[in-house]
Amino acid sequence: MTQIAFLRKADQPTNGQIQDIIQKLGYDFKILSGLEKQIDQDGLECSINGHQTYFETYIEIADDAIMDNEADWIKPDITNQDTAISFVWGADFVAGACIGLISIALIDQSGALVYYMDDQMKYTRELLLEETPQYLAELDKQDSKNEIHQEPINPKPTNMQTKNTFLQRLKNIFK
Repeated sequence: MTQIAFLRKADQPTNGQIQDIIQKLGYDFKILSGLEKQIDQDGLECSINGHQTYFETYIEIADDAIMDNEADWIKPDITNQDTAISFVWGADFVAGACIGLISIALIDQSGALVYYMDDQMKYTRELLLEETPQYLAELDKQDSKNEIHQEPINPKPTNMQTKNTFLQRLKNIFK
């Protein structure tokens, strides 16, 4: 799964600034190393509510990211954004919550434009804020299920005609 934030490189906050913004929103969120640097090619390890995760991050020139992802549908929105930060992860509620919160911080600090590439969907700050508690609730359900007994996780097929948000797809995996 891939989510991309487009922003001006000059406006990109440090990891410490991102962490502070998210904590001020009331979340128990930590970036686990490199607080003085900015998001880079090294990926990011973070935690929310004590659950750790790692996801890949890639930095590209905005136009290259659009071309690499065959995302011409984004071009009309891009004005002065020169940098693209790509977040790439698998079926992980912790990563989904962290990436959503980081995207909110990038919107707040840098005016970033955020897109979920798998469904050609533009995220707003409000939608990201709305989805975060849902990710955390699904994580809690998953934790509860794992505490009671271990069941094999069988993904259920989704209707391909409907564009699902990442959260909806992830819920289907863990049903």
